[in-house]
Amino acid sequence: MSCPHGPLVGGYVLGALDPREMEEMRLHVAGCPHCGPEARALAGLPELLDRIEPADVPPPALPPEVEEAVLDRFARERRAKPPRRSRWAALRLPSRGIAAAAAACAVALVVALVLAWPSGDGEGGGGNTAYASVSLEALAPALPGAGASAELAAVPEGTEVQLRAWKLRDAEYELWCIRGDGRWVSGGTFWAGGDGRAEAELMAAVRPGDYHTMVVTRSAGGGERGPEILRGELRY
Repeated sequence: MSCPHGPLVGGYVLGALDPREMEEMRLHVAGCPHCGPEARALAGLPELLDRIEPADVPPPALPPEVEEAVLDRFARERRAKPPRRSRWAALRLPSRGIAAAAAACAVALVVALVLAWPSGDGEGGGGNTAYASVSLEALAPALPGAGASAELAAVPEGTEVQLRAWKLRDAEYELWCIRGDGRWVSGGTFWAGGDGRAEAELMAAVRPGDYHTMVVTRSAGGGERGPEILRGELRY
């Protein structure tokens, strides 16, 4: 568009800008020969979007490597979920100076995630259900009697791991899931206390059936794997 305010028209129509920008755009759209017609053409979009239900639209067919990358990022950067609001009102478009193409990509990703990953709200969306368990035994002779157990539950981000370990040394450890294709997927790190015990809630970007082996290593940092300490096979 020839108007520098053009990238904000979509956010204005969806009501997704902050209050100051909404007021500025309201005044601008009223007199702009470019943004005014565009805003009027998109005026019916919010009502149309609110009428779309996930069941009416097939989930986007993402390549496996893209899905895994997104799941891994969710698993590593998960934060407490804010109170649920309208999925369109929660959208925030880029500020002035960011290209319109970047705004379109951000909107497309949010819509894809909303449609592909149903939330826990509504019918049938109650708590997490364990789909497997595992007992891990010591591999290191220097840690006699060491071990761990874990319950594994499916969540939108992948797999939630409730881990309990004992008779470990006071150090940082890392949990790994070994996929059927041989890839190691990190479930995050945890610390054992001075008494050798640890309890942790971890997250791994894997789904039921993707893997059958779980390993605990000493944390090496820098993306490297340390020596194996514990290993176990899943019980589905």
